[in-house]
Amino acid sequence: MSEVQNTVTQQLPPQYIQDFLAGRGAGSGVPGLFPLLNQSMLNQFRTMGQPGATPFTYQGERIAGFDPRETAGFQLADQAIGSYMPYLNRQQDLLQGGLDRGVGGLDQASQLQRMGADRTLAGLDEAGQRYRGLEGLQNRGFGQAEDLYRRGTDMSLAGLGDATSAARGAYGLLGSQLGGSNLTARGTLQDAARTSLGATQQFDPSSTSAYMNPFEDQVVQRTLSDIREQGSAADQGRRAREIASGAFGGSRSRLQAGELAEAQREAEIDAVSGIRAGGFQQAQQQAAQNFENQQRRQAAAAGQLGNIAGGLGSLAGQQATAGQNLANQLSNFGQAGGNALANLGGIQAGLTNQRVNLGQNLASGIAGLGQMGGATLGNLGSNLGALGLQGAGLMQGTGNQFGAMGNNLGQLQRGDISLLGSVGGANRAMNQAANDLAYQNFVGQYNLPANLLGQYSGIAQGIGPLGGGSATQTVGTPGIDYNSSALGGFTNALGQTFMNP
Repeated sequence: MSEVQNTVTQQLPPQYIQDFLAGRGAGSGVPGLFPLLNQSMLNQFRTMGQPGATPFTYQGERIAGFDPRETAGFQLADQAIGSYMPYLNRQQDLLQGGLDRGVGGLDQASQLQRMGADRTLAGLDEAGQRYRGLEGLQNRGFGQAEDLYRRGTDMSLAGLGDATSAARGAYGLLGSQLGGSNLTARGTLQDAARTSLGATQQFDPSSTSAYMNPFEDQVVQRTLSDIREQGSAADQGRRAREIASGAFGGSRSRLQAGELAEAQREAEIDAVSGIRAGGFQQAQQQAAQNFENQQRRQAAAAGQLGNIAGGLGSLAGQQATAGQNLANQLSNFGQAGGNALANLGGIQAGLTNQRVNLGQNLASGIAGLGQMGGATLGNLGSNLGALGLQGAGLMQGTGNQFGAMGNNLGQLQRGDISLLGSVGGANRAMNQAANDLAYQNFVGQYNLPANLLGQYSGIAQGIGPLGGGSATQTVGTPGIDYNSSALGGFTNALGQTFMNP
């Protein structure tokens, strides 16, 4: 098939425009605009799917990864989850322990106070029993004294009867006394002298033991038992306080134990010495009083013997007078015996009163010791309750501090996480900016040929009309109309395409 030859007459631009658009020819080394456009388009189509050749296959970093500080913040955030739980659990344990200790202290205090109340009631009950026993003892003592008074009266009456009988036999007695010289009167005078000498003897302190109170040892043992019980309770309270404060078994504990034992020994010595001294003094006073009464009676008897002897010597001829004197002496003896029994009844009543007073004092002491032991146990209970509440408050305060530490730990961890996030975010933003800049530079370099060609195309359009002369050319295909305005539109569109892929 032969090519149809067409003769086309067209308006051609100046040669320099043609050179600019099509180049100067082979070997000149200066390509034209359209060959460069063709080459650029061909290069872009050839490398379209290759990695890193186009903006869509860009191999550089587009999104900045997390900064190491941000990663550390993420790790801290993971570690912070539940990190406060040990502190909250410890707080709960301490609060529960404080509650248990407070309740335990109050229970122990309540038990000690109940023990104190029971001891007080027991002491009062024992004191009441002793008072009731003393009432019976007093009644028996008064009965014995009344019996002795009655016996003294009977003795006085018997003495008066004997005096009457002696008065009747006075004459016979006078004769017997006067008969056979005055030996009987002399013997009576000697007896009176010996009796008078006996009345001048000194008091023997060893006789005091016969008048000692037989119940004194029981009082002493009871007092020592009460003091030891009180000392044992005080020592138990001291140990309880030391155990609660954690000081049990130390040097101060041994020192306090020694001081308490020494105080107990001194209290025992003082109590026993007081009871012994009082009993001895009372017995000695009674013995001395009885001794003096006996001496007075003996002196009176000596005087009577002297009087009898004088009567026997001086009333030798007066039988009636001698009998009367004898009767008077017998009456006096009866009255003296009655008085002695009456005095013995008074002494018995006094002893009974003293025993009752001593028993009442003992009962009062027992009641006082019971009340003192109750008060001591009550105070110990109050102190234990206060210590329990104090320990509970300390544990609750410590638990609150542990809770505050947990809260502070969370706040500090959140602060660290926030700071790491802020610093790491700023660094990541800077890295992202660097990645964006690198991508923009790559896109700029990728579009740079098209942009340059577009700019040159614009320069070509700004030169002016492309017509510069006419020429006739025979070609097999229609030629390019360089005067067509489509050229400028094409080059503009081509430039926009390369500038904005």
